[in-house]
Amino acid sequence: MLHRLHRLINQLLGNELDQKIKQYFISGAYQSILLQAAIAIITFCSALLVARITGDKGFGIYTTVFTWISIWSVGATLGLDDLVLKQIPIYKQKEAPASVNTLIRWTTKWGFVAGVLVAVILLLLSKYSNINGLYQYYDYYCWAVWCIPLFVLMHIGQATLRGLKLMWWGQFAEKFVQPIAFFAFLVICYLLYGSSMTDYQAIIARTLSFVVVAVVALYLLYRYTKEYLHSSVAAPQQQWTKSCLYFAATSLLYIINTRVDILFLSFYEVPVEEIAYYNAALKLSDIALIPFAVLYTVTAPVFAELFAQKNMKKLQLFYTKTTRLACLLIGAILLGLVVTGNWLLALFGANFQAAYPILLILCGVKFIHVAVGPANYLMMMIGLERAATYILLLSVGVTFLLNILFIPWLGSIGAAYATLGGLVVFELLVTIVVYKQSGIMPTIIGSISNKE
Repeated sequence: MLHRLHRLINQLLGNELDQKIKQYFISGAYQSILLQAAIAIITFCSALLVARITGDKGFGIYTTVFTWISIWSVGATLGLDDLVLKQIPIYKQKEAPASVNTLIRWTTKWGFVAGVLVAVILLLLSKYSNINGLYQYYDYYCWAVWCIPLFVLMHIGQATLRGLKLMWWGQFAEKFVQPIAFFAFLVICYLLYGSSMTDYQAIIARTLSFVVVAVVALYLLYRYTKEYLHSSVAAPQQQWTKSCLYFAATSLLYIINTRVDILFLSFYEVPVEEIAYYNAALKLSDIALIPFAVLYTVTAPVFAELFAQKNMKKLQLFYTKTTRLACLLIGAILLGLVVTGNWLLALFGANFQAAYPILLILCGVKFIHVAVGPANYLMMMIGLERAATYILLLSVGVTFLLNILFIPWLGSIGAAYATLGGLVVFELLVTIVVYKQSGIMPTIIGSISNKE
């Protein structure tokens, strides 16, 4: 079976790409897609369990609380995870263990401090502010905010291991431990409380899962960096702080752009039941992006390598071929979601079928995204980081404006249209900038001819 699949993918990639690149892509795709599929299944089952037990309103509250937690958690990392991912391979190549040791200690310390500080600020806002989505759920945030420092420690630890090229262990805590621990805690809560289990207990279960995952991540970090941690300590470098500012801005803008729809729904006091329906449609549409997650995970190093070699023809060829392959797979998944969407939404509860029109719009969003391909990751790999940040900032602004215009008029479906509009602006601009700056045409219509 695997042999036939290998041969099919090899044929779809065509004869234009050399065998070495194709072999790397296929082998990397196998490992990554198994990981991503496992995450998607466990995450979906956990969301389904929360929705079925706590009901429409409970799932809406859970969604609102952890949307806020997700955004503040990414902000609290301060770009430290990206910093270690970038710098550790450099120090390792230069055989500078003291710099590796200092960087690990420095990022872990400041990451934890920032995580705790951000958690306290969010908790105070939930108690003393009048911000919709915060003040109503103070009791929930008393538990949930402590996911923030635990999230930061997990991300810095995992990024450190990936920087050391320990790719499997650099994803293990988040991709396996966290979803499995959360599902296990949910099952325990259900066994203890049965049908009387509440959204509050679901949030406690999620928080406890982050405790487990942070412990695992720190253990793995210590286990695989002992040789560096026992070396001498160097002075922290000044450029670390400057680099973090850029990384933090990019990461925060991205998470805001992907979560702002739910925040605006809470700002405009849309009933939490509608937020629950919206989130169910969002989670279903996200299933289609499994091949896309594989695409950018596997292709980014090749983008950097080919660009460093100034082999733009091969870079164009690789980008177009892999994007077309991902688009073919995702298109089939999206078609399946369109056909079975009403039935799948009903798994969350009968009332969730009201989100089917939202699901259709979000499926369109996903298709446009994959038809352009991982252009933003390409920009990061070919030295267009600043342009990518400006485009992302503009896209966030457009999404904000459209949410302000559409939600009071159309309700939750307006948030879906706002997401679509912001994405179209983003994808159009990255396509234009990448083509003008590098000559590479993103999207599935890019050239695959060796003659060009």
